[in-house]
Amino acid sequence: MNVSVVIVAAGKGKRLGGVDKAFIKIKGKPILFYSVEKFLSVPEVSEIVVVVNSQNESKARAFLKNSGIRFATGGETRAESVRNGVNKTSGEFVMIHDAVRPFITKSLILKLIEEIKSSDAVIPVLPVKPTIKEVENGFVKRTLPREKLFTVQTPQIFKKEKLLKAYKLVPLEGATDEAMLVERIGGTVKTVQGIEENIKITTPFDLILLKSIMEKWKE
Repeated sequence: MNVSVVIVAAGKGKRLGGVDKAFIKIKGKPILFYSVEKFLSVPEVSEIVVVVNSQNESKARAFLKNSGIRFATGGETRAESVRNGVNKTSGEFVMIHDAVRPFITKSLILKLIEEIKSSDAVIPVLPVKPTIKEVENGFVKRTLPREKLFTVQTPQIFKKEKLLKAYKLVPLEGATDEAMLVERIGGTVKTVQGIEENIKITTPFDLILLKSIMEKWKE
């Protein structure tokens, strides 16, 4: 299979005080490095496009010297950044991943690639554990049934032609992931079991979790 990977590393890190999260070093290497390293180990991956802000491209090139890696410039929003990356890919399938989720596994990547044969998109999910309530104006409207609720992770994989169709038909405003765009054009989105450790680094507390997981992490 011809799979292109887009790794999004263009976030502005507002909840981390403006820090470029993907370039925070853990054990001497930027967080971005760990995701790139994992995708490079998968034979089905034909190319990797890393999306960075223009001021960070030289920094990224300095430690990502593999000839199979290309770069795209980030947009104003995550959705725009992803689209910029997708437009630079050539594969029949495109896998999209947040650079600040370093704890992915080769087995998860291969599972996603296998399942895309029977769907327009495949995403990893985990069941919601806490009680979730819908609140309006400070008052609870209802308690949502947990058995139907899941948290979503990346990487997510798509048939590229279906994602490109979604880009043409659906506005990016309000889209928190690309699966949402495919849903809106009636595409099929399949789920697979995610990974508990596959956290997204967003807040200072997440960095504490990341360092703790890194000490014990073994694929």
